Amino acid sequence: MSPLCRPLRPVVTAPQGPASPASRLVRFMLGLLGMKGAMERNILNDGFRREPAGIPGSMAKRFRVEVREVDGRKVWTLSPKDGAGEAVILFLHGGAYHANITKMHWRFIGQILARTKAEAIVPDYPLAPGSTCADACRFLDKVYASLVSDHPGKAVVLMGDSAGGGLALGLAMKIREEGLKQPEQIILFCPWLDASMTNAGLPQLARRDKILSIQGLKIAGKKYAGDLPLTDYRLSPIYGDLYGLGRVTVFTGTHEILLADARTLKQRLERQQADFSYHEYPGMFHDWMLVPGLPESGDVIVKVVQSLFPGKG
Repeated sequence: MSPLCRPLRPVVTAPQGPASPASRLVRFMLGLLGMKGAMERNILNDGFRREPAGIPGSMAKRFRVEVREVDGRKVWTLSPKDGAGEAVILFLHGGAYHANITKMHWRFIGQILARTKAEAIVPDYPLAPGSTCADACRFLDKVYASLVSDHPGKAVVLMGDSAGGGLALGLAMKIREEGLKQPEQIILFCPWLDASMTNAGLPQLARRDKILSIQGLKIAGKKYAGDLPLTDYRLSPIYGDLYGLGRVTVFTGTHEILLADARTLKQRLERQQADFSYHEYPGMFHDWMLVPGLPESGDVIVKVVQSLFPGKG
């Protein structure tokens, strides 16, 4: 049996002390730079970068890179030059469904591929305000069908950060409803799980968050919803059914508003006795794992490798 398919008991990591000095410094700088206000302004004024960031030259040298188009949008395939392993990752980037993939995303993907020898499919999925969640789902249906067809026998992993994490979990639910091959694993980094932003724990967490605001995400969610209700599982998978999914792994921090719904997801997975892993990092801010050089970022990479291949790190 492939390590990716091996049943595991739920893993919940306990807090291991305060955030590292380097992480506390980054969190302080995020507040000083006014990142939360900038995020809100970009959502209100459609000020996010629309074009995807290019793959860093160092990654282009390390991996084989292929680019194709689906419905006029780019889909990248990155694979080790010495041959891909037994897993293929579909990575969905974050950005509040408005911002495109960044250099930090590419470097993070590169770190994972270097440690796992996996192959990665990275789609430039449709974004607001020009597109909606329904548009993204139609696009990803084609991307996923092609992935399964082109990689017979390989373990499939859905992976995403922030909005991409919510989209990944919603896609897994949609795949299950349609009777398609379910991914063996769904790995979520600081996922945005509820576009309605109605969790009662949000106001208290909002005071700690240096990047995200409740109002900003409410606006972003409404723009991306289109004709869908905000509680549709494709947009807000916290309202979807969790039965029949692959192993779910969640990474979240205590200084971000998305923690509230991550804890709700954990409770629901526990009640269902699902196969899952939940990792909560004290003092960590939204999407910290994309910041290179932080001890906590390195720890996430180690845990991802262990999730994909138990016994390794």
